[in-house]
Amino acid sequence: MTKLKGLLFLLLGALLLDFAVENALPSPSLKLIKFDLGKLPIFVIVYGSLGIGFLGGWLGHVLRAKRQRRAAALAAEKPESRQAPQEQ
Repeated sequence: MTKLKGLLFLLLGALLLDFAVENALPSPSLKLIKFDLGKLPIFVIVYGSLGIGFLGGWLGHVLRAKRQRRAAALAAEKPESRQAPQEQ
């Protein structure tokens, strides 16, 4: 299984490298609110967008997991307001 993962990572790396080489031409000038951000190769823009999206998704996951853990801890601390009726 480790060899298969290594082969898949190698294939992914080759695809990313091929994409970068084929899209190395500079894009038109990037502007944001009349500020010139310069010219970047297309692959840098694409990889940057993927990285920002990945980080945003990871941050959302971390915050949701933290909220769920906090809610579970609060639920564990509260005594049950409804108790089962005791049989005599």
